[in-house]
Amino acid sequence: MTRYLCWPADPARLQAGLAGWLHPATRTDLPIMMVVGGRDCWLRELAGSDPARLEAAYAAQSEQSLYLRFMRPKQPPSAEQLAFFIDYPRDPQIALLLTDAEGVPLAMAQSIRRRLHPDRAEFSCIVADHFQHKGAGRRILLALALLAYGEGIREWTAEVLGQNRPMLALLKGLGLPLTLVTGREMVFVRLDLSVLGTLALSHT
Repeated sequence: MTRYLCWPADPARLQAGLAGWLHPATRTDLPIMMVVGGRDCWLRELAGSDPARLEAAYAAQSEQSLYLRFMRPKQPPSAEQLAFFIDYPRDPQIALLLTDAEGVPLAMAQSIRRRLHPDRAEFSCIVADHFQHKGAGRRILLALALLAYGEGIREWTAEVLGQNRPMLALLKGLGLPLTLVTGREMVFVRLDLSVLGTLALSHT
């Protein structure tokens, strides 16, 4: 049975997520150094990243983590798949990579503008298994949301497996207005980014 669940904006939670780090307003602000989970990290645009490092990070992920993100069994990425993540068109897409000080990938997130609805985009996020539950997912998604908002995106959507409870909990914790439409296996997610114009940007 389909269920509709809605959460309004939570200004206090959103402000807490934005506290204590430098926010990127445009892509030209990148890269940015920040502390995440007690470690010095770099937030940069994914474009032009070292494919070998990304492939190694992919290989290090568990089959469960990759299935929850890509909804298919783990298999070595092809050159074309790696190129999709690294050499993307910049107008419809923003992609961010969080690395440690040595450049090892820790988290990645993407926002891809919809062709027929240019103020909407599909988003995704994945965090390295060894760096989960340290705030990396929330940090990279909020940074990506600010950049997407600055480029005219007002609504984020995604399809998330119902069993992907960590991702659903992460989205609820962002403080952005959230709508979930649940089915048997999939959850349709909608995040309203328009509140960033009044709630978040004053804290940059």
